[in-house]
Order: sequence, then structure tokens, then C-alpha cells
Amino acid sequence: MSFNTGSFVGKLIELNNSQQSIQTLSGWAIHHRRNAQQIVDIWFQQLTKSPKERKLLFMYLCNDIIQNSKRKGNEFTQEFSRVLPDALSHTYRSAVEDLKTIKQIDRILHIWKEREIFGKDFIDKLYSFRPKGLQSGSENTQEAQEAAPNKKRRSTSESGAAPDADKVIRSLINLERGSVLQDSRIKEQFSSIPNEIWNVQGVEKITDRKRLETLLKSVDSSYDMLSQHRIRLQNEMQERNKVAAMLKEFVLHQKEQLRSVESRLTEYQGKLQKSSGSQIATSGSSRKSARSEQRANSRTSS
Repeated sequence: MSFNTGSFVGKLIELNNSQQSIQTLSGWAIHHRRNAQQIVDIWFQQLTKSPKERKLLFMYLCNDIIQNSKRKGNEFTQEFSRVLPDALSHTYRSAVEDLKTIKQIDRILHIWKEREIFGKDFIDKLYSFRPKGLQSGSENTQEAQEAAPNKKRRSTSESGAAPDADKVIRSLINLERGSVLQDSRIKEQFSSIPNEIWNVQGVEKITDRKRLETLLKSVDSSYDMLSQHRIRLQNEMQERNKVAAMLKEFVLHQKEQLRSVESRLTEYQGKLQKSSGSQIATSGSSRKSARSEQRANSRTSS
């Protein structure tokens, strides 16, 4: 499928905040990386036209394209560096009273700086467009990242609450029901891909133009299908990690409860032994007292 300007504009309009939507459009753009200049120009035009609440979506898309296209070439890194100063100036200006959006943009810039996607001087230039009077973006993001793990640890240890057992079971059931690995439709889709697609040397030997055009359509549709499959697998992996963490927390909580029960049992057994000893001692004293009374009464009678 050849690149179409109108199609890309439509996809940008339909873009939503879900990870799948962003990654799908990012994959589509990377597939058409030969048109990187047009794609970036249209991205910038639509960014400036979009409502302020959607501008962050365009930055998420830009970040995903830049990071995932690097292994295939620097086309998008170079093209985006051409428009990013104006794009960041515009986006920061639109979000001057939206601290949440500003922090999210700061986070993107921090990632680019940390992973050396752009040079330090260029990143500093982008940071210079931040609204004045706010804390430095890199400091703000770094502090948040350092504070997050501590906050998580505090909330886990202080609450002492384990995940609800019903919630754990529901999560496991939903995970297995929605697993990509169990989706028979995907297996059917994979089986419908022509074997020639996997044989690059064989494709190079094809001379029939119509056959090549048909095969090209199959390649495009297969690419879209594989991209969506990859996204579903990534999402499933994230969900499995969440459930694994939930199960780990649940098991830890159960072990703590077990230790608590064992400690309480030891305590009660000790009290029970003391109580039994007191009972025996009291019973012995009572019998001794009774015998003493009997002897006293016998002497009195005689």
C-alpha cells in the first residue's frame, strides 16, 4: 500500500490515547519511512491545528516513531529535529496552565536525553520553551522517578492489604480467556499468508508484474496484521506482569498471615500450659485443704 496524505491525516484525526492506537499508527508511519519528510510535515501541521487537549497525543506518537524507527534508520530522527523546536514551543505555550501535560512533555524530553536520542544542546533548547517560573523539567522528572519507588514501597508496607482473592482469580481467568496464544483466528490469519512472503530470494526471482503487485498487497496486509499481533502480545505481556506482581503480593501476604497465626498459636499454647499448671496446682491445694479439715474434724469429735 503506497503512502497517501489523506489517509495519514484521517489516521491522525482518529488517533486516541490508547497504547494500541499510538503503536499501530507509529508502525504504519515507520513502514512508510521513505516518506518521512511528508509524514513529519503533516504531523506538525495537524499538531498546530488540533485542540490543546489532543496535542500531547501527537507528542506521544512522535516519541514512539522516533524510538522504534532508530534501528531501521535515522530518517525520522532527522526530520523531527527539523520541526521539534517549533512544535515544543507551540505545545508548551498551549499547555501553559496545564501542569500535568507539561510534566508529560518533560518526561518525553528526559527519555530522549537519557537515551541520547538527541544531543544535550538540542534537548536544552527544547527545554527552553517551557513556561517560565516552573521547576526544571529534567529535575522534576528525575525527582518523580526517584520518589515513585519509595512511594510504592511505603503504600505496600503501610497498608498491609493483600490483593482481593476474587480479584486475583478474575484477573487470571480474563488473562487466559483473552490470551493471544489461544486465539484461533490469529492462527487462521497466519496460515493465510502466502509462503512466498517469507522467501526473499524467491520474491526477487518473480518477473510477472501482476504477481508482484498481488504479492505487495499481501505484504502490506501481513505487515499490518503482524504489527497488531505484536501490540497485542506486548499488552498481554504487561498484563501478565501485573498479574504476576499481584500473585507475588498475595503469596507474601499469606506467608505473613501464616507467621502471624503460628505466633498466635505458640502464644496460646503457652497460656494453655500455664493455665493447666495453675489448674493442677489449685486442684492439689483444694484436696490438701479438704484432708486438713477432715483431720481437724476427727480430732474435734474424739
